[in-house]
Amino acid sequence: MRVHRLALTAFGPFADKVAVDLDDLGRDGLFLLWGPTGAGKTTLLDGIVYALYGTVPGARGEEKRLRSDHAADDVRTEVECEVTLGGERLLVVRRPEQQRPKRRGTGWTTEQAKLTVQRWTPEGWEPVSTRIDEGSEHLRSRLGLSAEQFCQVVLLPQGDFARFLRAEPEDRGRLLRTLFDVGRFAQVESWLDDRRRTARSELDEARLSASTLLARVAQVADVEVPEELAPELVGAASAAHAGAWVRRVRAEVSDRLTEREAAAAAAAAEVTRVDAALAAARAAEQRHARRDRARADLARLQAEADELVPLRAALDAAGRADPVRDVLEAAGHAALAAEAAEEGLAAVRRNWIAVAGGRTADTLLSRGLRDEVAALRTVLPDVDRAAALATSVARTSQQVDVLTAQCAGDDAAAAGWPARLAQQEAVVEAAAGADARLAGVSATLERTRSALTAALAAEQLAVEAERRRAASRAAREVWLDARETWTDLRGHRLAGMAAELAAGLADGDDCPVCGAVEHPRLAHADGPVVTQADEEQARAVVEDREERFLAAQRAEEATERELAALRAQAGPEPLAELERARAEAVAAETSVRELAGTLQPARRELAALLAARDEATVARAANREQLAQRRAELRAAQEALAEARERVAAAQGEDPDLAARIRRLTVEADRCEALVEAEATELRARTAADAARGHAEERVTEAGFPDLLAAADALLDPARAARMRDRVTEHDQQWSVVTAALAEPELADLAPRPDLPTMTESLRSATAVREDAVSALAEVRRCTAALDGLSADLTAVEVELDERRTVAEQVSALADLVNGRGANTLRMRLQSFVLAARLEQVAEVASRRLRDMSGGRYTFLHSDAQGRHGARGGLGLDVLDEYTGARRPTKTLSGGESFMASLALALGLADVVTAESGGVQIDTLFVDEGFGTLDPQSLDAVMTVLDELRRGGRTVGVISHVEELRTRITSRLEVLSGRHGSRLAG
Repeated sequence: MRVHRLALTAFGPFADKVAVDLDDLGRDGLFLLWGPTGAGKTTLLDGIVYALYGTVPGARGEEKRLRSDHAADDVRTEVECEVTLGGERLLVVRRPEQQRPKRRGTGWTTEQAKLTVQRWTPEGWEPVSTRIDEGSEHLRSRLGLSAEQFCQVVLLPQGDFARFLRAEPEDRGRLLRTLFDVGRFAQVESWLDDRRRTARSELDEARLSASTLLARVAQVADVEVPEELAPELVGAASAAHAGAWVRRVRAEVSDRLTEREAAAAAAAAEVTRVDAALAAARAAEQRHARRDRARADLARLQAEADELVPLRAALDAAGRADPVRDVLEAAGHAALAAEAAEEGLAAVRRNWIAVAGGRTADTLLSRGLRDEVAALRTVLPDVDRAAALATSVARTSQQVDVLTAQCAGDDAAAAGWPARLAQQEAVVEAAAGADARLAGVSATLERTRSALTAALAAEQLAVEAERRRAASRAAREVWLDARETWTDLRGHRLAGMAAELAAGLADGDDCPVCGAVEHPRLAHADGPVVTQADEEQARAVVEDREERFLAAQRAEEATERELAALRAQAGPEPLAELERARAEAVAAETSVRELAGTLQPARRELAALLAARDEATVARAANREQLAQRRAELRAAQEALAEARERVAAAQGEDPDLAARIRRLTVEADRCEALVEAEATELRARTAADAARGHAEERVTEAGFPDLLAAADALLDPARAARMRDRVTEHDQQWSVVTAALAEPELADLAPRPDLPTMTESLRSATAVREDAVSALAEVRRCTAALDGLSADLTAVEVELDERRTVAEQVSALADLVNGRGANTLRMRLQSFVLAARLEQVAEVASRRLRDMSGGRYTFLHSDAQGRHGARGGLGLDVLDEYTGARRPTKTLSGGESFMASLALALGLADVVTAESGGVQIDTLFVDEGFGTLDPQSLDAVMTVLDELRRGGRTVGVISHVEELRTRITSRLEVLSGRHGSRLAG
């Protein structure tokens, strides 16, 4: 990771945009960010962190105040950072959420945060992302460090490692957790705690299940749990006692089951006996009912027999007439067909007489008419052909007229082409000349405009220059007056200094001048009393007036320079002459530009005229050729039309047209043929009717009917005949059934009717007794089955209870161990144990640099001892003093020694975190610590370590306000603070 360039706008104390080229600044590998306290040195580092992560480190990020209070309202807060990450050069531009003035109206509006990431390619910068989430993920994947790790590895912060050096183990552990990922070990601790709670919960559930099963046994068996088994309800009694009690309960329930089975069997036998007697009585009652119903049906059938005599006679006649139904229907149909044929013949004859013209209809006449129609149809195409030829003649004649007129127009137009072309060529030549003069005319216009604009601006600025000269003179007078007032006040104060000192003396206090404790004669002020506050106020007024005078003087000088430049640009000509020259140049330029603007249209018009002339010539020749062709076609069509009309006139005769003649002949042929066919049909129908009547009379006589009418009257509708037949058949069947029923032996001699209600009540009573016995038996059986199931469940629960108790004890012991309790004598949690290993690596790496900086005196030692008052241990840190061989707490180090130890610890921690993060290469490093506590020898040692850091192309930036570092580090950047915000020197 290497930072190349950084630019801040309205960020922190910087009101305007400041930019730092770190590649140029760090070309020697080591540079200094120097400036007074509060100037904004650390803010430059905050800008790097904000660009990459969207936050600033430490307490400064908690307030979320990134925008500079010195910035103008129209300047947006922005950080721009060019950095190389993972071999990819990126440009990161980030803006925070901020308030800005509304573009329309008054008031403020919120501008949302923005992030853009671009990648450098051989073609230039190409966008990677404009979304905050996507861009942040792109940066995070290439950085490989969290924001906290970055701030500890790349930006070694002010005072943080001094606090880390002296911190208690718990505080040190909180910082290490932000740098090293121990989340998975925390998850192990949480998982074991959850498993312990789960195991205890499962154990409680098993105990509850055991107590619940015992209570269910007592409830099912309707007994009380013995007193000696009462602890079993909470899982404390022996399983053997519970099993013996359950077996005794099951034996008692088994005895009750035997008694209930015997009682249920006796009740069932009584119900069977009473039910058989009731069934026999119900059968006897049914036989009595059957006999009564049969006697009533016989009386009804005897009354209906007389009503059926006419129906039986009608059915007999219908039975004789039904075989001749077909011949009767055939004779009727033949008679109707003969009548219809006769009526049709009369109608057809009337139609023929209307067109016969005295001719007799026969087959020869109809065939002659058909042949004539066929001959006329062959002439029909000539009719259509004549119509088409007439249309073609008219159309072609019109085309000949149009082409004749068009050829005459073409001849007239061809005579005017030379004049039109010559005129357009003159227009093109004039526009081309104007186009050639346009550049010179435009340059002249631009010069006159610039001179006039400068003259007008100089005239206005002269007034402003005079006003600023007056303001400068007035500001100088005010400043001189204020300085004179301050000088007077300072003289008065010096004159009364003895009285001012005397006013602060009291008996017993030392005199600040002579040191005496007695003050016999105090001085008094003779003139006006001037205090130090009055003098300071007057001095502040002088500084303010001086600053205003200098600002007015700079404004006056700037105006004078601008006025001189405008007058030089305007030239010596007067304003009226410049305006006249500008007007003439505008008119000339407008005229030339308008004429030059017509060049291309004129050229296109000339080309279009040439093309039109060529096309007109081609079209003229084509029209002449087409006219000759149309005249030949017209003559041929007129001859064919005369021939076709002659043939049609010969064929149509006296009829209006050929189609009318064909229609008339076709109608005559149709009516002639229809009459011939109707006469033959009428003859056939009459002959068939006579034959059918004779055959029907013979069949009717054979069936026993006097004539056709009697036989037809005897016929019945099939549906009515079926209904009459069904009624007679049903009556006969019912008569047979009733007489057969009365003749049955079991209905002949019946005993008296039984008493069914009394016997039914006896059965109901016996059934109730049986149901009570069966219910009691089922209850005992359910109790027995439930006890069997509960006994098996209780055995399984007791086994499960032992297993869960064992698991709960094991999990609890392991959870206590990883949480620093129980058998853990060091009282170290698993996370602390892992962090202690990391801290031991940090101490080992940091010791090498600490030995170099301390001249081999100090070495870091990791301590896993418990803290004060039995606090958890594992994260202790001591130093070994090689001079004395004693192990000392880090709090005993002096200020300079603490700085060297803190720096060594910071560098060691950075190396370990870098390795932990996958070996991220850090090419830019910033050290933000106080070097003022070091003596020259220690400072040399520290600088030697910093020199070693820049090996391999690494750039190290030191942030400090110590004066001596300015002489040791040649490449530096100075940050200056002021009333209107900070800025960079140079």
